Amino acid sequence: MNRLLNILGVASAIIVSILIIQRLAGGGVAPTPEVFQGRSSLEAAITEAAKSNKVVFAFATADWCPPCQQMKRTLLVEPSIVAQINRDFLPVYVDIEKDNAAAERLAAFSVPTTVILKDGKQVARMEGLVPHDAYAQWLTAAYEQARSATPFVERASDEFLKNIQKNVQAAEQPSNAPAAPPK
Repeated sequence: MNRLLNILGVASAIIVSILIIQRLAGGGVAPTPEVFQGRSSLEAAITEAAKSNKVVFAFATADWCPPCQQMKRTLLVEPSIVAQINRDFLPVYVDIEKDNAAAERLAAFSVPTTVILKDGKQVARMEGLVPHDAYAQWLTAAYEQARSATPFVERASDEFLKNIQKNVQAAEQPSNAPAAPPK
């Protein structure tokens, strides 16, 4: 019995030590980055964006998610990223544990997830933790996509259909006849 108590005591000491080291190293729940201050909900951001012709930047997170906490401590407080978000977007913070409706609307089944919305519709999505430069490039592309007159899905669908039609036409042509020019 004493041996079991000793083992439990050592295990407890190790666990407490790990938790203390994690806390001292910046572990635990990171504070909400300042870039998200001032917006109460996803729905409020979507409404505000519609009135001001803006694009919504929604960051879906959870307290139990280590990559989310890392993003909140690094990427989402980095001056160039914060400037880009403030310049191009209307940012909103979504804690998926506290706002199930927003999590469902964003289809945030994994975190961290960043979703860009225009007129309440998703135009871009990034899941997971990515390096600074890749995130900055993605934000630029997502903003351009949101401001595009032809949404990406429509452009991609048009290209897909053109390629299908071209392949069908090629398959319908006799093997010795010249292929019809693409439309």
